[in-house]
Amino acid sequence: MTVTEPAISALPRELLVFEGARQIADGDCVIAGTGLPLLAGLVAQRTHAPHARLLIESGVVFPKVVPTPLSVVDPRIMHAPSKLGSLIESLGGFVQRGLVATGFLGGAQIDARANINSTWIQRGSGRVRLPGSGGANDIASHCATIVVLTSHEKRRFPERCDYITSPGFLDGPGARRRAGLNPVWVKVVTDLCVLEGDDTEGELTVSALMPGATVEDVLANTGFTPRIADHLDVVATPSAEHLALLRDVLDPDSRYFPERHSPERLKNGKH
Repeated sequence: MTVTEPAISALPRELLVFEGARQIADGDCVIAGTGLPLLAGLVAQRTHAPHARLLIESGVVFPKVVPTPLSVVDPRIMHAPSKLGSLIESLGGFVQRGLVATGFLGGAQIDARANINSTWIQRGSGRVRLPGSGGANDIASHCATIVVLTSHEKRRFPERCDYITSPGFLDGPGARRRAGLNPVWVKVVTDLCVLEGDDTEGELTVSALMPGATVEDVLANTGFTPRIADHLDVVATPSAEHLALLRDVLDPDSRYFPERHSPERLKNGKH
C-alpha cells in the first residue's frame, strides 16, 4: 500500500501573497512596498510573470531584489536596479505619468466604495493618528489597478472611512471622473475572501472565497453588506513547489511570517 504524505497547507497570510501575485501580468510595471506586496511581486517574477518590473516608492527602479528586505531603504531592495532615484522620480516620473499598471496599497480602513484610510481613525471622542499617505494617494489616483492585501476584520471594513486618504470610487459611480481622476479597478484580498469592483459599479463585490471560508464568515466580519457575486470562486491554493519558493527562497527566516513557528502550529503538527 502506498502511503501519501499529507499536503502542507498554506497559512492564511501566505494565501494573500499568492493571490496578490496572480494580479500581476508578465511585463507589468508594479509599485509595491515591503511586506506581503513585495513578496507577491517576487513570487510573480519567479513564476508566471518573469518580465514584471518592480518599482519602489523610495526611488528604486526595477531592482533584482535579494530576499528579504525589511524596508524600502534596505540595501537588499536596491540590488542591481536600472536606477537608484528618488521619491519624486517614482511617483512623478512613473506613477503620475500613467506608466505603472498595478499599485499595491494597505490601510487601516477600506470602505464599501473602496476608499482607503491611512491618516486617522475615530476612537471614542478622539482621533488616533496613523502614518498618513506617503505615496498612496498618488498610486490610487493614477494606477489602473489597485490591489490591497489585508486581514479581514469588521473595524477595517466600515461603511464609510473616517477619512479618505486614497480614493477608490469616492461616493459612487462617476465620482472619479467628476474629480478628474482616471478609471480604476480595485481588488481587495483578505484572509476570508476577495472583493473587487470598478468605478462604473462604484462599490465592492465579493467575487471569491478563501479555502474554508463562507459567505457568513465574510458578512460577520464586514461593517457593511457587500454585494455577493452570483458565482463565487474559491481562491486556488499554491502548489508545493510555489510554497517552497515563498518559504525557502523568498522568506527563509520567516521575517514576514513568524506565525509559521507558533507553538499552536507546532502542536498541531503543521509545518
